[in-house]
Amino acid sequence: MLGTSGIRGRYGEKITPSLIYRVSNQFAQDHKIIYIGHDIRDSSPALYYSAVSGALASGAEVYMIDTVPTGIMGFSYPGIMITASHNPEEDNGIKFFRDGREITKEEGQFLNRDIIESKHGIIVQDYRNIIYDRYLAALEESFEFDFSIEPIDLNSSAYTFFNYYIQRTRIRLRLIDNVPYFLRKSEPIQQNVKIDRGFMLDGDGDRVVLVRNGNIVDGDRMFAGMAKYMNETRGTDMLAVTVECPIAIKNFLSEYYKIHVTPVGSNYISSILMNYKDRGFGGEPNGHYIIPKFNLVSDGIGGMALITEMLKREYPLPDISYRVIRKKYPVSDKIETMKRIKSRLNDEYLEIDGILIETEDIKILIRPSGTENILRLTVEAPPDKIDEILNKYESIILESIKNP
Repeated sequence: MLGTSGIRGRYGEKITPSLIYRVSNQFAQDHKIIYIGHDIRDSSPALYYSAVSGALASGAEVYMIDTVPTGIMGFSYPGIMITASHNPEEDNGIKFFRDGREITKEEGQFLNRDIIESKHGIIVQDYRNIIYDRYLAALEESFEFDFSIEPIDLNSSAYTFFNYYIQRTRIRLRLIDNVPYFLRKSEPIQQNVKIDRGFMLDGDGDRVVLVRNGNIVDGDRMFAGMAKYMNETRGTDMLAVTVECPIAIKNFLSEYYKIHVTPVGSNYISSILMNYKDRGFGGEPNGHYIIPKFNLVSDGIGGMALITEMLKREYPLPDISYRVIRKKYPVSDKIETMKRIKSRLNDEYLEIDGILIETEDIKILIRPSGTENILRLTVEAPPDKIDEILNKYESIILESIKNP
């Protein structure tokens, strides 16, 4: 049942209060204390109280932290977060955290057990500011940050932290969409940009991108620059990336890091980096950044803090020459479509996550989304070859979708 990042789906269909009650009860059976938070979706309060009820029925002591960004779960675990992250507003879901990180789908065996409804736990309310005090202290220890240097387009459950931060520090910030509901679509991608410059978060605050002249700064170059900066300023030398990472970025960073490649998902990156807390860095080009000495959970606020430190020092992003095309295709059955694609391929491929074909300067990745009913195609190649390669594999995908 667990996907790339917890359980997600359309509210009222796949995701219901009864489902959240059950899986929260199953997860809480392993823990005496559970922290529970939620994002700003209209459906989140109903699911939040279902999660609280399910955990209480297992006998756990439940700390209610209400509306929070997902990154805070790195400071309040074992935990449950009600969110569908960047998914459309009509969706919702649940994520599980222990050992300071989000669990992977391979760690979801607890979902096979029976629920317990014979016990009664204890509720501790209004716990958010206690966690935020701890979180802010860690931010101040880890980064020379300045949230005031750029506007921040929230549209996110992170609004609660920034309001707390202003009250705590009396520092004036330029906050946009600082409300407990969505004023734009959740995902921080180009078609959803509404600011000329500044930071842009997703719905649960675990992703952040930087905008310049109305355009999102290239995520691959941003990640490469942050990794190089971390190596030079913190001495990090262990890097975790997903199969989505371009060959050119890996080649550039191999001078500074030993590189681990994982399936797509920040939780897989965390599972590697938990062994290298003082030496590691990781992330994805979509704005997921994990700085394990600070937080093992993907954290848009922590990523923003690091980027503001780089901006203050006028640290340049690397100039890396490469070309990547990323496309996606709606499907009704991801698993069966992937089987048909494999049957049509003549290439040798790896199955780290989906289908990976990689040579010295060419990369083709076809993988099912872990959160939506789509297939994703990533093609990296020299400019004189990329269109031909894209057309070849796009044709295979489209044929597999239309003709079983």
